[in-house]
Amino acid sequence: MIQDETVKQLLAISEPKDFAQNEYICYEGHPGHEMYIVLKGSVGVYINSAIGTMTEICRIRPGDFFGEMSIFDDLPRSASCIALEDTICVSVNKHNLTRFFEKCPDVAAKLLENMSGRIRHLDHELYKTERFVNNQHKPEFKIPEEYRFSHVVEKPPIALASTQNQTAACPICGEKINVLYLRRNIMHVRKTDADLRVHYAECQPLWHEIINCPHCNYSNHYLYFFRIMPFNVEEIKQILKEQHYPVFEEKKELCTAFDHLVLRYLQAIHINETINAADNVLIGTLWLDLYWLACDVGDEEFATFCAHNFTEKLKKAIDCNEISDKTVKYNLVFTLAYILMRTGRFDEAVKYCDIATTCKDHVIKLQAYKLKETLDANKK
Repeated sequence: MIQDETVKQLLAISEPKDFAQNEYICYEGHPGHEMYIVLKGSVGVYINSAIGTMTEICRIRPGDFFGEMSIFDDLPRSASCIALEDTICVSVNKHNLTRFFEKCPDVAAKLLENMSGRIRHLDHELYKTERFVNNQHKPEFKIPEEYRFSHVVEKPPIALASTQNQTAACPICGEKINVLYLRRNIMHVRKTDADLRVHYAECQPLWHEIINCPHCNYSNHYLYFFRIMPFNVEEIKQILKEQHYPVFEEKKELCTAFDHLVLRYLQAIHINETINAADNVLIGTLWLDLYWLACDVGDEEFATFCAHNFTEKLKKAIDCNEISDKTVKYNLVFTLAYILMRTGRFDEAVKYCDIATTCKDHVIKLQAYKLKETLDANKK
């Protein structure tokens, strides 16, 4: 429990902020400029997976803090923080940091201890990323021949209560942009397809997974849009100018709203293949999203093309044990097995279906056994 004297000192530094139950305090992947200390209530810290599921990693109680790295750098939030009940916090930013250290030395000492471990981890990850980027093959941006333009599809409706708008500076051009985030904690599942694709009552998330800057046309997955290392910025500017712009200019007369969405996904895939090619899960799930979108419009040739790219990336991720979250792993393993079956690759489907049957989640396990029966019947 936070001491009364500490509360008094914190209130002398910053005005309290009230958050209602289920309200997002900050979003994973979005830039932040302040940390929060909980005075009353509780906050859940969540990470979103590549398949859109939310996992709670910890809870913040009165006297604890979160978002501390944002005071010292401009990197995006590493998790989403949501008020689990009516909650009161105070914020600390660069402007009142000195007063915070002076008035609350005990909390500040805890902050520095936490940050030491975080900085060591970030240094290690930065070293690995720089070394990898400097030694990888740079792919060329192309629109797949399998994709046919001019799909006339109305953008699906979205319940405004399930969204929240925030502004931020584009990491590539620096211009202010409006970013729409989904309040995934209050969205309701409408149905789940046989391949574990989830449909929601409030919106069609596939239409909102990609953030696009209207000024420089940079596009990326919402969890990665702001996570661009400084040494990648000039390279992305060059990609946009020399590869993406010419293609968009050539195809602009053919583009519908759906075509623009597909192009943004293809942009995101190309950028990540260039600067983040080791992330097979990210790139694979982008191809999976495109596969589902292609199925929605009945573009079978493009769906098959996307399915092939998804399965190749996911096989690498699973075979190399790159997915740490068990729930996400088995969801993707089952989806991989199902799509391999749908595209006629039955022997490979059996391999991943067998992996899915070892899942502790009874729902996925049962579906995996049913799929295995289908695959066994096909062999006969």
